[in-house]
Amino acid sequence: MTRSSAIQLMLIAIIVATVFAAAWSSRRTHHAADWLIANRRLGAKLAAFGYIGNATSAWTLVLVTSAAFVSGLSAMWVAGGFLLGTLLSMSYVAPRLRTMSAAQDAVTLTQFISADAGDRLQPTIARSAAAIAILLLLLQVGGIVRAAAYFLHEDAGNSIVVTAMLSVGVIAGCVLAGGIRAASLFDAMLTVAMGFTILLLPLPAIVALGGWDGLTSGLIVLGPTMTDWFAGKSGVVALALAGGALGLGSAILGQPHAMVRLMAVREGRSLLALRWIAPLASAVLLAAALLSGWCARVLYDGLQHPEQVLYALATRLLPPGIAAVFVVALFTALMLSIASPLLAIASQCAVDLRRPAALLSSGWARFALALAAVASVLLALLVPLDLSRHGLLPFLALGAAFGPILLVRLSGKRLRPGSMLGAMWSGFSLTLIFHLLPDSPGDFLERVLPFVASLGIALTGGERRRNPDRADRAQETVHDRIPI
Repeated sequence: MTRSSAIQLMLIAIIVATVFAAAWSSRRTHHAADWLIANRRLGAKLAAFGYIGNATSAWTLVLVTSAAFVSGLSAMWVAGGFLLGTLLSMSYVAPRLRTMSAAQDAVTLTQFISADAGDRLQPTIARSAAAIAILLLLLQVGGIVRAAAYFLHEDAGNSIVVTAMLSVGVIAGCVLAGGIRAASLFDAMLTVAMGFTILLLPLPAIVALGGWDGLTSGLIVLGPTMTDWFAGKSGVVALALAGGALGLGSAILGQPHAMVRLMAVREGRSLLALRWIAPLASAVLLAAALLSGWCARVLYDGLQHPEQVLYALATRLLPPGIAAVFVVALFTALMLSIASPLLAIASQCAVDLRRPAALLSSGWARFALALAAVASVLLALLVPLDLSRHGLLPFLALGAAFGPILLVRLSGKRLRPGSMLGAMWSGFSLTLIFHLLPDSPGDFLERVLPFVASLGIALTGGERRRNPDRADRAQETVHDRIPI
């Protein structure tokens, strides 16, 4: 059997597996709340895989391997940033977000952060948040679809158009049937696929290098910057390099498709298990990604595209038949990572773009998901999205727009509507502006300053509520003002 035939057979097997996942989740989905948020009864494993698949996604792990290939030991700051974000999410955000979102009956992150804005401006804030989220998530999905389709085209000669349309169609159809449970199963599949890839590929690489000593000596030979914690930088530049890398973790707090898993998980043991599983699994995956990047740098120093580190290790070290398994695993992980963003787009349309008093409608949400799938395919095929250059933009912009507001809301403070709008749009706009400017050390300007600016606006516009049962002073009655 040729390598191309093996890839086609494995792709068919993946499609069959996704259909079974959709059938399983569809039988457990009965109404709109089930479809959107599993009626807040998502199990620990599905919630953990759902969170990991979005906070430490396939593209995140590819980014870490690329950073390790390019920067050597200093890439540990990048991995540490993502791990720090997961630790913050599990220790501080998860228990508070689960309790407060249930109390407010919020089913999306943007609905939760805008719920305390009062009747007059709440629709404006919710729709602004939805507009930002939909735009950025569509860019993210379109970039991933384009990168994955080109990846399979270059390796197996598959048509880019057919690959994009078929992949998005199958994934969107399965999410249409099973909602958040189907998306969480896909996140589990992509986490297993990426774990299989980055945990096993370093083994033949270490053997080819002659053991751990061969790896360390090889990094030393490549130059002192490869074994320096700050890549040879010092002073303010070194601090900016580390700060920019650690700033990646704060962006996790603003990802709607990751935070919704914390809102959907079942309370009690499931929530406790999620808070342990997610950091441990993330730490293992990030460590393996670093090792893969370091091994590839020593073995293939002249590799022109660092984002192809895992592909190079698979195709150059392994026999063609075995390499095909890793190629399909990489492609599968990338494509399955679009399921949760597509579901998040549908949730924004079904909840935040409608009247606040409107009942949840799974039909409208499914229609919105179908439109999002079509838009993402058109975006992937017609717009030259370069994931290696712009892949982090949606991630960082979402983090700067929503992360600071979420932190302030979880602290128990009420945000004034004007401050909420200012924090949201300043985080989004500053990220976009700094992204268009030349890169700073560690991309400090793009990764840190927008989040800090948004957090500053949110904190200065916050006030601790005297009466937690009253959402807005405009809703006070005479009895609230005159003691009885």
